[in-house]
Amino acid sequence: MCEQVCPGCHRGAQGPQIFKTATCATDNRGMEPLASLSSLGRSGGQRAAGWQAQLRVDYVVNRVAQTHRGQSEDQIKQALQDQLRVYGVVPNAKQMAIYAKAISALPELPPR
Repeated sequence: MCEQVCPGCHRGAQGPQIFKTATCATDNRGMEPLASLSSLGRSGGQRAAGWQAQLRVDYVVNRVAQTHRGQSEDQIKQALQDQLRVYGVVPNAKQMAIYAKAISALPELPPR
């Protein structure tokens, strides 16, 4: 059940008036709804260690794949290392070599 304080109510001697309704009006303005606290408690311990670092690696690899495709592997490795360090990730040299090889094999994008 959702409880909301009515917009015109002021906190005073009487206290706020509270409406109890079955559904809540949302004011997300384009944002995704938040997960309930009970679901956060259950899923919190199920993620593997390093999942945030992997998200950062995926993000940087996708960005570099858009901007550096078709360039030499050395240039791509350097771009990956520079951008990962900005996000606090120490890159794995073997993995960076694999990503660089794959990105360099991609054809260049036409100019916009």
